[in-house]
Amino acid sequence: MTELALEYASKNQAQSMAELIEKMLGNYAVRKLLGFCTKRCKKCGSRIDISLKGYVNSNNAKLCYKCRVASFIIKNIFDYILSKIDIPRIEVEKNLMDPMWRKGLASVLEGIAEYGPRKPFTAYSPFLIVWNVTKVCNLRCKHCYEVGGKPLPDELTTKEALKAVDKMGKAGVAYIALSGGEPLMRKDFFEIVERIRKNEIAFSIATNGTLLTKETVKKLEDLGCLYIQISLDGAKPETHNRFRGANSFEKTIKGIKNAVGSNITVGIATTVTKLNYNEVLEIIDLTEKLGADIFMYYNFIPTGRGKDIANLDLSPDEREKILKYMASQIGKRKINLLTTAPQYGRICSSFSKFSLTHFDTFGQNDLGKSVEFLSEFVGGCGTGRLYFALDYNGDIFPCVFMPIKLGNIRKDDLLDVWRNSPILNKFRDRSIFSEFCNECKYSNVCGGCRARAYSYFGDVTKCDPGCIFNNKEWLKIVSK
Repeated sequence: MTELALEYASKNQAQSMAELIEKMLGNYAVRKLLGFCTKRCKKCGSRIDISLKGYVNSNNAKLCYKCRVASFIIKNIFDYILSKIDIPRIEVEKNLMDPMWRKGLASVLEGIAEYGPRKPFTAYSPFLIVWNVTKVCNLRCKHCYEVGGKPLPDELTTKEALKAVDKMGKAGVAYIALSGGEPLMRKDFFEIVERIRKNEIAFSIATNGTLLTKETVKKLEDLGCLYIQISLDGAKPETHNRFRGANSFEKTIKGIKNAVGSNITVGIATTVTKLNYNEVLEIIDLTEKLGADIFMYYNFIPTGRGKDIANLDLSPDEREKILKYMASQIGKRKINLLTTAPQYGRICSSFSKFSLTHFDTFGQNDLGKSVEFLSEFVGGCGTGRLYFALDYNGDIFPCVFMPIKLGNIRKDDLLDVWRNSPILNKFRDRSIFSEFCNECKYSNVCGGCRARAYSYFGDVTKCDPGCIFNNKEWLKIVSK
């Protein structure tokens, strides 16, 4: 609701709205009320989800007394916010009818009740799970973190995969990003998607694009896919093919064209290394020319097959140059410019703009002083606070780029892993980070890439050597 409020605000109103919402989040009485409203009822189910649905449709005759009281409290909180800020009630109701928006808001409110108004924020349950549904892939990309290729015997069966979706639905997950390998290589892919839809979970797909026929895109569109992310690592065929194999460029471009002809949001994702660094601006231009909606710059992480080309990683200065250019283009182009580099939060704030880095649920906005509140609330790297990852065999990881096993969905409770993992709790306490990531005034906005810290130092609390403020650590690495 914070972002919806700011979306409808003028720049002069935005700061006062941010202050109002921040004040409410920090109010002890409000937190106690939220604690009551977010309890799980054995008879009625998720009390907060019931309350949010009830804000649109107040028919609560079948609810127990406590759940009726919770619905009344939530209604009054929402009415109070709406009385102070200029948001049409019809827009709030429209968003609450969207399961992803409603579940995301429920997780925010539950997170505030559970953890308090932390900066950066920690959700009660993972808003997003990135699920590598298979190792199988039709390409052999040099920088693949998953080492995609042949099928492995411990891959989740169809029955296990469907059960995993049900577990995610029960845990309150709002969004599943399906990846691989190449997810479309999995024979039961659309059966899994049907179960995701049945659980009222939003979904997207990350693909190499070579299998995106018009028929496949239409099927994804009919099933409610929100976003198709297609990997493109060069503006020129020879550059892209150098990463992904002969003739892959033409097939990927065809897949992109098939996707942009649909009603699905389409993003082009580029993993940037020294091999394609000089083509990034051309790729951004090509993204716009092809009619895509988003350009996503992926940080190269030397993990998986990428370990073999660690020498091709960008320097901190090179990364900074790309991010500054992207931030300078916000509002000037038809496309959104996003990245997995958490330093983007710091850079965007210096441009007085707000942008989510890992996934763009709300878009990019020029919001003046309210940027500080939003940026610190979202907090850059969302690992362990907003999302974690699920592998092809059910293993749970903090991030797809960080192979630290936290549990397995076959036998472990998702919420238990999310709330009690010692590793995830390390991500949530940025005071224990080292080098400049510890003392940086942008810690709440950025937090550094924990996957890079782990890949280079074997320790998630170490600094991100990809940041200009940790340039000394980067020089130590390259001098070895």
